[in-house]
Amino acid sequence: MKKLERVLWTTFYFLIFIILIKVVGNYFGFELEHRFTWFKLLFYGVPVLLLVLHSIITLGYKKAIFFMFLASSTGTFFEYIGLKYGTFFGGHYVYKPQAALFTVPISVILFWAVFIYTGYIMTNSFLNWLKIKGTQKKLNNFWLLPLLILLDGYFVVAIDLFMDPIAVASGSWKWLEGGAYFGVPWGNFLGWFVVTIISVGIFRTFEYFFPLKNEKYNKSILIIPVICYGFMALSYVFLSLNYKIINLYWLGSLLMLPQVFLNIFMFLRYRRKS
Repeated sequence: MKKLERVLWTTFYFLIFIILIKVVGNYFGFELEHRFTWFKLLFYGVPVLLLVLHSIITLGYKKAIFFMFLASSTGTFFEYIGLKYGTFFGGHYVYKPQAALFTVPISVILFWAVFIYTGYIMTNSFLNWLKIKGTQKKLNNFWLLPLLILLDGYFVVAIDLFMDPIAVASGSWKWLEGGAYFGVPWGNFLGWFVVTIISVGIFRTFEYFFPLKNEKYNKSILIIPVICYGFMALSYVFLSLNYKIINLYWLGSLLMLPQVFLNIFMFLRYRRKS
């Protein structure tokens, strides 16, 4: 497990390096992922690898596979419905032509798992820093389950509230009828929330009855998705400035950065007390 954790940290530092290069490139109007296929593969592939490593360490192989399949398949199902009928996410939309499965881009399928797992770990990290045990049948704390699921949903939807207008501005996808939120329909964010709470709702309910027996990993790795969440927010800050969506810059920052700063503060306090 220690060896796998070292690989995880190495992958994490490499991802931060890639994100910094992308942010600097975008700031100067040089979008590397649109110019170099190898950089695009790194930019989308390394986060998925990080997710796989992190989930294996924290959940174990079987539960990690279950979580990734659950998040990706739920996202794919509703994306298919949304693309075909234009109803679930609030309107008709199309993606830029790319490799797809059931008309849903493969990158989108993978990133449903990345985003939902990130929101799930954000919530779990807060519990850990506060030394609160997760929901378990033997603790009779089922009442906590809805709150955790709602937090997961908020953390994930906050990503899309910042990301979607930028993706539209960059041409990654297009809303055919537009929308009231920087050209995006409000139903899109409701759809994101529903996909997330279905996925984590099923998984957390499963965890309630079948919790992990031995958590032998170093809890410091819980901060990794939090920092990635923060760097994601910072990259959107630069992109919103680059596309001159100034109001989104302020709103998106308020939606994503406070939970990152609070989490890091609580992590540092947790480390001092430990």
